[in-house]
Amino acid sequence: MAKKSSVNISKIAVIRTIVFLFIGFVLFTGYVNAVEFLTSSPMFEVKEVMIDRSIGFIDLRALKDLKGTNIFKIDIKKIDRQITQRYPYIAQLRVVRQLPDRILILAKKREPLMQIYFKGKYLLLDTDGIALYYTLQPVSLPQIYGIPLDRGGLFLGLHIRSREIVKVVEILNMFKASPYLKRWRIHSVQADNLSKIDLSVGENMHVILDQDDTQDKIELLQMLISANKVDLNKVKYIDLRFKEPVIANNMSS
Repeated sequence: MAKKSSVNISKIAVIRTIVFLFIGFVLFTGYVNAVEFLTSSPMFEVKEVMIDRSIGFIDLRALKDLKGTNIFKIDIKKIDRQITQRYPYIAQLRVVRQLPDRILILAKKREPLMQIYFKGKYLLLDTDGIALYYTLQPVSLPQIYGIPLDRGGLFLGLHIRSREIVKVVEILNMFKASPYLKRWRIHSVQADNLSKIDLSVGENMHVILDQDDTQDKIELLQMLISANKVDLNKVKYIDLRFKEPVIANNMSS
């Protein structure tokens, strides 16, 4: 009886193996047929490349070769890399397949925040401290002085991570976010000394900060403005580096 039981178990094992092999064959055949259909059917040939409105300046001619290509054979990462390299002033780039026949390019245009005169041109940086592009003439943005750009490499599309840039970006972004301070026009920032960061504001006024407790000091400045304790036409400078702000009027100079 024991021998008969052993034979029966062997038959069951063989049957199970055959069933599993058959199922595997069916699944593999189905996979191959599905891949063949997806990569060869005219249904999945790209007919349209759509670009986010905010980056409508992208040259569509560079993407024309995508049309007529099977959507699954397109190297999304390669397109992403090419666009990023060519247009460093694009942020949050996403290249997306929209089945069955459309490629979407989604992104935002970076917002210039400031400019630095460098090697005969003006380098524009965005709100993250990323180098965007050069212009031959200055634009209506704060011009930053005292930034040692020659330290290390400088590549468009990448962060400039010097301490001076990081601090100036922080300050300017706070000014932009403030309902009271965003109306001020900042002409320039002297940032070579982080113990005395000098912002030239309006006609002839200066705001002086340092690298410590920046947010608290700018909030204090907002409070002074909201309480009408600062008249831009009369104040020569506001020095926020001390426990109590020092406000000097033009008449006292």
